[in-house]
Formats: sequence, C-alpha cells, structure tokens
Amino acid sequence: MAPASSLPAELAERWGILSAEVIADTRSSLVHRVLRRDGTYAITKRLKPSGLHELPGIDLLDWQQGQGMVRLLDRTETACLLEDAGKLTLKEHRLVHGEDVANDVIVALLGRMQSASLLSPPTTLVPLRQHFRALFDRVERADRPDLSDVLTVCATIAENLLSSQADIRPLHGDLHHENIVSGGSRGWLAIDPQGVVGDPAYDVANIFGNPEGAFPEIIDRRRILRLASLFAPVIGCSKEKVLRYAIAHSGLSICWSLEDGDRISRQGNAMERLAFAKAAIPLLSERVLSS
Repeated sequence: MAPASSLPAELAERWGILSAEVIADTRSSLVHRVLRRDGTYAITKRLKPSGLHELPGIDLLDWQQGQGMVRLLDRTETACLLEDAGKLTLKEHRLVHGEDVANDVIVALLGRMQSASLLSPPTTLVPLRQHFRALFDRVERADRPDLSDVLTVCATIAENLLSSQADIRPLHGDLHHENIVSGGSRGWLAIDPQGVVGDPAYDVANIFGNPEGAFPEIIDRRRILRLASLFAPVIGCSKEKVLRYAIAHSGLSICWSLEDGDRISRQGNAMERLAFAKAAIPLLSERVLSS
C-alpha cells in the first residue's frame, strides 16, 4: 500500500488512514482499500463529476444498514468510507464452484437484502421509470434501425411492467456477479448499488446477462428458464415477470453501452445483451414459463 498521502489530507485525517491502495479508477469514481490506525481495513470511494449519479446508491447503503450490503461507515459530500467486504467476487467463486453454487449465494443474499428496515426509504432513490430513460429515449429517436425491432420490444415490455409495478421498494439496481463479494467476517455482500426504487423483480434482471465471459451460457435457453424459475419464488412473482424484466433490462443495457461508445462489437456488452434478448424474447410466446 502507498502512504495515506495518496488521499486528500482531510479524508486521511478524518478516517484515520495510514496507507491506501488504488483498487479501481473508473470514469465515475476512485476507489482505495485503506489501512486505518485501529488496524482495520476499509474502502474509500470518491465520486468524480461524472459519477454523481451514484449518490443515491450511497443513500441506499445508509438506509440498508448492512442488511446484505456493505456497510456505510461514514460519508462527506462525494466521498464515503465503506466496510471492506473482501476481495473474492462471485464471478471468481463461480469459476471454481459452478453455476448452482453461485445461484445459491444470490438467492441467500436476496433474502438478506429484502429484510425490512424500520426507517423510511431515502427520497433520493431513482424511480425505476427514470432508470429506464435511456431505453425509451433511444427508441423515440429511432437512430439505430439495425436495433429498432429488438429495442422496441424491450421498451414495450418495460412500459407494461413499469405501469403495473407491485410491492415497490428500495432496490440495489445493479446486482451481478462482480458486485457480490466475500472475504470479510460477514460473508457474501452486495456492493456498488445504484439506489433505485421499484418492483423487486427488477433486482435480478442483470443476473441473466452475467457474469462477463459466460456468453454461451447467457444465451442458453435452459439457463434462462432455470434462472426465472429460481428467482420467481424468492421475489414472490411469476417466472414470466422475472423474464420480462430481464429482457427489458437487456434493452436498457444495450442503450447504456451505445452511450459509452460500444459499436456492437463481437466482444462488447451490447452484442451480448442483444444476443440474450433474441434468445429470451421467443420464450415469452412458449408454454415453458407456465410449467
């Protein structure tokens, strides 16, 4: 680890930091693993100007109070001190132990995350309809005729879902295998929430398109149906609803990737999500979801 001077002096002093190591430097944030004067490790996250949309996620961590998610230890303006949840990602764990073991972790974590809090949810959480804005805007612009058919279907599904949301509650909003980590004393925890509020069926939507590098499985109809069957009873809804949210999210993810400059390349996220949508949409017209 580098000296604490790699962090702003006021933060190093406030949080008693002796040394720090950069673990992520993205367009939206700078993240360090730090050693504190009391001998414990923690994580600091400092949002960049392009990362201020992550502030609702920090508010969610404050509200969640460690239930299935990493604990927020302190915050000041656009910087926060977080519990160090460990270095092992569920993506890495899945490579060693397999899909079924990874799915068991997700199901157990969902149960912990959904534990009711006695506190009123933050008013800063992003409504799910607003969260889907990039998809609706792209379809309205109609500037990608090569994607028009798929994105229109995804947007139509999203509109129907958003118009009939049930059991609206705070959501992580970006749950996937690299945002679930372990290695600390509290086991598997979710990190980096978006801070969304809406139908809980959305919180498993991103699992269908993950983990990165598992493309053949992501488009496998057997896995798609298995995930829908696994998550439906946990959420308390139909398998079809879970799958519809997964499809809607795939369209949203394509649009986000386009905004980030993805040209539907062979190895890009947009290509994978497009392939997933094409594999999943036909399942809605089959009877496989009612069995």
